Amino acid sequence: MASTIIEFAVQLTCNSCVDTVKKTLSKVEGIEDVQVHLEEQRVVVKSKLPTLKLLKLLESTGKKVAVKGYAGGQAAVSILEAGDSNVKGVVRFIQPSSEVCIVDGTIDGLNAGSYRTYIYECGDISNGCNNVGQVFNPTGEPGTKNYGDIGLISSDEKNRSHFRFENNSLRVSDLIGRAFVVTKSNTEGTEKIACGVIARSAGLFQNPKTICACDGTTIWDEAGKKSTL
Repeated sequence: MASTIIEFAVQLTCNSCVDTVKKTLSKVEGIEDVQVHLEEQRVVVKSKLPTLKLLKLLESTGKKVAVKGYAGGQAAVSILEAGDSNVKGVVRFIQPSSEVCIVDGTIDGLNAGSYRTYIYECGDISNGCNNVGQVFNPTGEPGTKNYGDIGLISSDEKNRSHFRFENNSLRVSDLIGRAFVVTKSNTEGTEKIACGVIARSAGLFQNPKTICACDGTTIWDEAGKKSTL
């Protein structure tokens, strides 16, 4: 399994904070390297763990935390905001190398069971998930797995689906502006439950902002307000 390097903004205020973060992450299986920078309020983690698990570990230190960027060629994110209003989630696409794309997501509000995930052609969610076109398949080769067929996910008894898997076909550059879609079964064309536009996201150290220019909101205000999906 490929590793990812993720940059987190963490509200560090003293050397004791740094020690606490290092101690919290140092013995966790799947974490390979941790770099903590007090002045920049930055923690960089190399691991094979899902983003949400790392986020929760950092939050367990009592500090506010936000994801800022990923290492690799390109990264993208889809926020599920159309379809069933009870279903919310964030799905991230990280391209650590040209050979693999890591799909890392958390979706809440899905009844316990199995679901299928796809990339659809269009990112038009102005009418729910009705205008996203067909499953994205640029090759169009008959008898082969559809390029846009991401795979099965499952939701637990708490109505949460948490997944991280590798795909050797997807390229982040091909996904920008399209839609990530969750359906009820493993058959194409069945009812779409939720969807979101796939947008480019920041790479490692490419997101220096801590204050929004539009309203003066700080990254810590946002971290305190938002769900940590």
